[in-house]
Amino acid sequence: MNRGRFDRDRLPRPVDYFERVGLRLIGHGLWRGARCPFHEDTHPSFSVNTQSGGYICHACGARGGDVLDFHRARYGLSFLQAARDLGALR
Repeated sequence: MNRGRFDRDRLPRPVDYFERVGLRLIGHGLWRGARCPFHEDTHPSFSVNTQSGGYICHACGARGGDVLDFHRARYGLSFLQAARDLGALR
């Protein structure tokens, strides 16, 4: 089976990706807030880096370095499955 080659440059732009999956990003600038999708969140405790896609929840501790990490954690996918979903394999 041809697994393809991972190309980080093909990952979606973080702001586009997070909004597409239903996060309402609040604020302006490099770091924006949102309600955490990993737990029942009533106040925005989730921070997203709009440049790298890194994220951290200040309540439950969920964290990752880019949209691929988020996609894997949120949907329980392997690296290859997530990269395929996000169009980052050639």
